[in-house]
Amino acid sequence: MLKSILTSFLCCFFWIFSTNAQTEAIEIVEVKGKKKILFYAINHTEILKEVFFKVDGKGFRKSSYRPVIKKVPANTKVLLITLIPLKNATPEYTYFSSHDDKLQELSLETSVKNWKTLDTLIDKGETIIFTKDKCTKCEKLIGMLKANRIPHKAFNISENERYKQFFWNTISKMKRQDVIISSIPIAIVKGELHEGLDLISFVESLKK
Repeated sequence: MLKSILTSFLCCFFWIFSTNAQTEAIEIVEVKGKKKILFYAINHTEILKEVFFKVDGKGFRKSSYRPVIKKVPANTKVLLITLIPLKNATPEYTYFSSHDDKLQELSLETSVKNWKTLDTLIDKGETIIFTKDKCTKCEKLIGMLKANRIPHKAFNISENERYKQFFWNTISKMKRQDVIISSIPIAIVKGELHEGLDLISFVESLKK
């Protein structure tokens, strides 16, 4: 009897521990009001985070679809965006978010208009490589592509704000919430995303 009670207690303890361990580092909270919808990011970690958030939908003001990148301090709740529905419209939407520890000041207004030009590269099926500074694997990959004369276009998101936004916009369109900056190098080949690259196998696949 005592053994059975002890077993049940342990199972309950580990279940609670497992549930708590699965708490998302960044939680997105949606608050619906009569005339607006608010989205908040809650940082459950002890580290300041940079959160990317983007809404796709219809029935809201155009400004609602602009992506935002905000800093969310440790153990803090921050308002990300406020959606204002249009009159006599039935709002429909989905949203995408991702986060990273690396913080950079970004000017979204000056570069968002150039995304369409960059997007055409993916639409044409070109090989796109996203890289970053201090990434040995990135350097090896670019070197191998050049050595094998494989056509590609590389975008270092560390040296160009527009390229970083291009990266996030691409990830958003592909609805890949699990992809973060630490996954780089990341490749887009014929519209498909490739991460966790085995460099030799990847380069060989591009030769075919």
